[in-house]
Amino acid sequence: MNGTRKRVADRDRFDEEGELVARFDRGEDILSEDDEIVEVTFKKPLDHVIPVRLASESWKALHREARELGVGPTTLARMWLLERLRAVEAGRQGSVAVREEAARYVVRAKKATAKKTTRPAASKKPSRRRTR
Repeated sequence: MNGTRKRVADRDRFDEEGELVARFDRGEDILSEDDEIVEVTFKKPLDHVIPVRLASESWKALHREARELGVGPTTLARMWLLERLRAVEAGRQGSVAVREEAARYVVRAKKATAKKTTRPAASKKPSRRRTR
């Protein structure tokens, strides 16, 4: 994490915020020597998005659990995903049980997906062309 030091203007020095903005727009220095210097830390931005399809009941359960914890549902899903990834990483370093559980989950998910995507073959309709 990179820290950045920044000067913060004391807005109480000005009668109205409009005066502060006007002075800034004119290019005047709006900071004084007694302004407080604070350190601002920026987190690394999250730059990948994973769309996840959930059944309505699962979404409601996730939303309810997130509300109880005081976070948003996507934040809770991200927390759970990262938690699981850490457990899998730990499994690679020692516990085989975590890896086996993850493998069973993947197999179940693939079977469920295969059932959803398997569709009956469409029946061939006879051609309307006349044969001679």
